[in-house]
Amino acid sequence: MKASKLLWTVVMALTFVLTSCDPFSQNEPTIEGDRYKYFDSSAQRQSFRVVNGSGKQYNHKVDWHIIGILEENSSTYLTKKVDTLSNGDFRISYDWVTFTVKENKSVIDVEVQKNETGKDRSVFFATSNSYKQAYLPNMIVTQRAK
Repeated sequence: MKASKLLWTVVMALTFVLTSCDPFSQNEPTIEGDRYKYFDSSAQRQSFRVVNGSGKQYNHKVDWHIIGILEENSSTYLTKKVDTLSNGDFRISYDWVTFTVKENKSVIDVEVQKNETGKDRSVFFATSNSYKQAYLPNMIVTQRAK
């Protein structure tokens, strides 16, 4: 009886310890700050750092890949073409927005063209990483109308 109680206690303790320790989540890449990025109606470019789960510089322990650009709240890909530039950077573009992944996937430049549509427009920059197929780092880019 005492042995079964001891065994039960050890199993429960190990279960708690092993499920609470997730060494990979701290290494998962994410975008610094909020994943929602807002631009006004003018043409402009902003850079966003990729950091790990604890907010430190991206350490490349969990690699990530570009999937494409999606319309927000849709499963329709606007493009899947990713160009590799001569300097090794990756560029993916759609009508009014361009994403350039730079510096060994540690910085993402977002460039938007002037919004003359009279409506807000948004896209989802979809990525995937090798850990649990999480969609990180990702961002939603919204450009306001005039």
